[in-house]
Amino acid sequence: MSDLDQAKCYFCSYFIPCSNPHGVFMWRSEIKNLEHISDKNINKLIRPITNKVFYTQSEQGPSQKVEFNINKWFMIEYSTVCVATYDPQKSHIFKLGGQLYLNIFPGFLHILHPISTFESTTHLAVKFIFFHIQDIWCSGDWNLTEYVIKWLAGMSAKRKMYSILYLKSGQGWGKSIITDFIQRSVLGTQLVYKTSNPQTILGSFNGQLQGKVLLLLEKMPTEKS
Repeated sequence: MSDLDQAKCYFCSYFIPCSNPHGVFMWRSEIKNLEHISDKNINKLIRPITNKVFYTQSEQGPSQKVEFNINKWFMIEYSTVCVATYDPQKSHIFKLGGQLYLNIFPGFLHILHPISTFESTTHLAVKFIFFHIQDIWCSGDWNLTEYVIKWLAGMSAKRKMYSILYLKSGQGWGKSIITDFIQRSVLGTQLVYKTSNPQTILGSFNGQLQGKVLLLLEKMPTEKS
């Protein structure tokens, strides 16, 4: 039975029971993200395979029969249970007030570095992006450009923003060039939610925004009121 300890540790490095929401979180290494499996689908994921039988030799009397079932052990006997949360500032697993938390925030695309460590080609590329913001988004207004750049920097640095950037222009002016760049190359697609459905912010449910840093609302209907 002691030979199973290493297998148990390996198993628990990919799966962890959760009390809120109920179920099991599984680490998906191919997408580097966590996936929640509901209680009713657990047996499809962690199969209740035939019991493995072991015999332990006692000092007196016959050998004792011991059975091991990976599903039963993990779902009933394994005592580590977490609560899921989203927090860009915390590690993947942390304790607070004795409660174990699983941070399902997917993480940022890049590790922060001082600006001096970037190559000159990167600085030129950033200037190109800034020029587009100033020339296209802000019609050459530097004060507005500075506000937009600071807004984007604050959002990218995990701050909660209390204003929105509203862009309005004709077709093909390049509004989406910057937001597509941020989604693809700055934050990563896992932290950005892009939609044209107004119910995302007007409806009763917003679970799709959980763990997102930036919300892009494109071609939204407008009203004079």
